Amino acid sequence: MKELVVSSRQSAVCSLQFMFKIYSFAIVVLAIIFSGCKTVKNISKPVVDKIPNPVVQVIEQIQNNQPQFKTASVSKMALELQLGERKLNVSATCKIKNDSALFLSIQPFLGIEMFKAEFTTDSIKVFDKMNMRYYATNYSYFRNRFGVSVDFQGLQSLLTARFFCVEHKNISSDSCTLIASMPTGNNIINFETKNMIQKTEIDQKNSIQQITLTTRKSNYQLQTTYSDYLLENGFNFPQKISLKIRSQKTTASCDFSILKVIFNTDIKFIPTSSERFTHADLDQLFKK
Repeated sequence: MKELVVSSRQSAVCSLQFMFKIYSFAIVVLAIIFSGCKTVKNISKPVVDKIPNPVVQVIEQIQNNQPQFKTASVSKMALELQLGERKLNVSATCKIKNDSALFLSIQPFLGIEMFKAEFTTDSIKVFDKMNMRYYATNYSYFRNRFGVSVDFQGLQSLLTARFFCVEHKNISSDSCTLIASMPTGNNIINFETKNMIQKTEIDQKNSIQQITLTTRKSNYQLQTTYSDYLLENGFNFPQKISLKIRSQKTTASCDFSILKVIFNTDIKFIPTSSERFTHADLDQLFKK
């Protein structure tokens, strides 16, 4: 009887040991399966490199190459104005405070200021000191008279050969497209809005050669051409800037030949008081 009890105990112990081995084996197998599933999940999520947009790279190169300044003082400049058959050659100076003000002084005789144009972020004022008249308007004037939507930022960019997107405060790189110009080998960046089409031509040195703004609803066009780039005090700046406005009834041009420019100096911008001047309509100035 005693031997039977011992035998039963040994059998129970063996059974427990066998079950323990089975459970241990099952745990190991499950661990292997689980780790294998985790590995599969990691493999199923490969890292995909984002392909850079080529137009974004070109715009970045343009911005790195274009003049970045706080102030610019053009102390010597020849200005050729043409409106229809009328043509005028004068001397001029220009002061620019980045994103704030642009003052243009026209001096036809021995440095005597006869006309002064003051462009700020929200207004345009032209002073005719010979006839003691002043003309005040805003940037909607360009749209109403010439059909071209240009604000202060756009005008400043046009006069300093800097890249911008028309009717936008910031540059919309993702909305631009890059086109190769076959005749010249230059690149053209195309940007379009509901009202405007902008084409910016870039040479192989990433300098802007031409910006053309065209309205969708008419044939109004503002074209700005840049040439004779010169490295001046570390700034790459065009010595010649030509603006041309074309429409069905109007053809006007303004050619700037920059002879001397200094960047980042202390410049005072003192607005001209209109108290001594008679207010007049700006359209009268173009009819003279």
